[in-house]
Formats: sequence, C-alpha cells, structure tokens
Amino acid sequence: MEGSGSGLTVELASPGPCVAGMEGNTSGQVFEVALQNSSSSKRSPQFVGVELLKSFKLLIIPCYILVVLIGVFGNYLLLYVICHTRKMHNITNFFIGNLAFSDMLMCATCVPFTLAYAFNPRGWVFGRFMCYLVYLIQPVTVYVSVFTLTAIGVDRYYATVHPLKKRISVLACTYLLSGIWLLSCGLVAPAVAHTYHVEFKNDGFTICEEFWMGKKRERLAYAYSTLFITYVLPLSALCISYLCISVKLRNCVVPGHRTQSQAEAQRTRKRKTFRLITLVVAAFGVCWMPISVFNVLRDIDIDLIDKRYFLLIQLLCHLCAMSSSCCNPFLYAWLHNRFRAELRKMFTCHRRVGIPANNCATNSVNPFIPPSHPPAQDVFREWS
Repeated sequence: MEGSGSGLTVELASPGPCVAGMEGNTSGQVFEVALQNSSSSKRSPQFVGVELLKSFKLLIIPCYILVVLIGVFGNYLLLYVICHTRKMHNITNFFIGNLAFSDMLMCATCVPFTLAYAFNPRGWVFGRFMCYLVYLIQPVTVYVSVFTLTAIGVDRYYATVHPLKKRISVLACTYLLSGIWLLSCGLVAPAVAHTYHVEFKNDGFTICEEFWMGKKRERLAYAYSTLFITYVLPLSALCISYLCISVKLRNCVVPGHRTQSQAEAQRTRKRKTFRLITLVVAAFGVCWMPISVFNVLRDIDIDLIDKRYFLLIQLLCHLCAMSSSCCNPFLYAWLHNRFRAELRKMFTCHRRVGIPANNCATNSVNPFIPPSHPPAQDVFREWS
C-alpha cells in the first residue's frame, strides 16, 4: 500500500476476491496495471487512489462492521428460531434457513478478509492455504444466496399460482439445496484454478488474485456467463415469479359474503404483500447491481474507470453487495408477525426457570405447518 519503488503496491490493494461479486472474475487486469513500472512518482493516479481509499477508512470500516453485526446476528436468530421450533420445519423455511446460513457465512468470510486485504500495507497476510480456501468459500456463499433466493421465489410462485399442485417433499428439497451448493462450487472452479498466491519478498508484499494470463477470451466468456447465471437469470426469475403472484392475488376473490371489515382486511393484506414483493425484488436488484455494473465496465475497458477512484468505487460496490445479507433476514422473517411471535415466545420461555426452550416451542398451540393448499391471499403468511 505504501507505494514501493516497483509500484506493486499501488493497485494491488484491491478489496479481495469477494469484490468480484457476481461474476467470479477478479482483478487480473488491475494486476496488469499495477505491474507497470511506476518510475514516475508516488503521486501516480493509482497511488492517489490508495491514498483516497485510506482517507475514507474511518467511514468504510464502521459500515462494514455494522453489516457484519446485523448480518451475522440477524441470520443467526433466524436460523435459531427455525431449528428450535418444530412447527416451522417446512419447505419454505428450509429454503430461508439455507439462505440465512449462506448469508451468515458470507458475512464471516467476505468482509473480514476483504477489509484486511484492502487496508493492510503488506497485502495478503493469511498464507497460501487461506488464499485458495477464501477464494473458494467467498463466491460459493454469494452464489448459494442468489440461487436460494431464486428457489424461494419459484416456490412461492407454485404455492400461490398453482396451489393444487403437490409441493416438493423434504427429500426433494434436500436434493435441491445440495444441488445449489454443488452448482455454486462448480461455477467457482474455473476462478479457483486461475488463482495465484504470489510473494514479492523484496517489496514485503503478497497478493492473492485471479489471473487469466494469455486467456482474455476465456476470461471474458467466464465473466459474462457467470454474470448472466448469477444475476440476470435470477433477477428475471424473481421478477416473473412475483409478477405472476401479484396478478394472482389481485384477481383473487374470497367466496361467500364478506363484511366491510373483512373486505378491508383482505385489501390490507394484499397491499402488504405487494409491498413485500416489491421490496424483495428491489433489494436483490439494487444490492447486486453496482458490483455487476462495475465488473462489466472493468472487463470492457479498465480505463473506463478513473484509477484515482477505482479502489474506492470497488469497495463501495462490494459494501452494497454485502448489505444484501442484512436485508434478507428482515424481508423473509422480521417483517412477519408469526416469526416475531415465535422469537418472543422462545425468549420468554428461556426466562422461565426449569422450562427448556424446545418444550415451549413444540407445545404451543396453532401449529405453524401450513395446509397442503393454502389460500392464495394468505400464502405469504407462511414465510413468518
């Protein structure tokens, strides 16, 4: 970071493997820029970029810490309630639990290593083994979260639009979640195969980066294909699924005579559901769009991004992507009354002397497990 004579530490302070986010390609081009002989001065645009990044250190680090605390704590509570409440053991909540686990793992791996790599003047200080392990785990957790969000959207589509169709079994859900993890590992394999841990002993600097030396076409093909698979396709699936759900709910009419208060209550539920649907799609699109656009611009021509602001923009885009791990617990659990009720019930039981929390969770009335064919207008209440 401190601008040695070789110029290696100028652009190599990239915020680590997870900054590549949805594409799987990282800063090979950044490395090529950094290796240029900076015989000029330390005031090169790249070095100014490092100084600019350092000047925002006191703002960036607390933001990352806040993301980690909210992401880990929120997702942990969500997992805890699902695991310890037997009546919440259903297909939808298994998907949500998998999402919470991957988000929690993403917070634990992406953020600490990214920050350390971005601000440590010695670059990557965690050794060769951790270099490859982190480069494997970080994108895998991102892809798992994205694919699980897509699975939740499709599951809600079938439960709402086709309520008479048989829901998938627990065994099929297990196979699907296992397939999501295997697919994510498979998508990461090419990137891991081109990851290198390089030590510049004379400069006291180490990098852990992805390089496609002499394979520009292959790198671009991999970058754009993973962008399509992990952003464009899931976002399209979510939009289509929730659009169909919205149309179904809007056209749904409850049979029988309804009083004015019942009709108003139904309209209120529909409005709440429409707002939730909009938030779910918007959160996914907004959180992951900056890093996706950044990666596309970098792949087209790295000079499209001013080198003075390259690192700062990259890190802010990464921060925006990581904030999705904070949004998901609120969207899929905390905004729902039943989840909050179960959480309060569990904490109340913990305060009672001699009564295990599991007993409180399993002995409560009104089982959460939904009927085989829930009414369309109430289907989103199953999320809670």
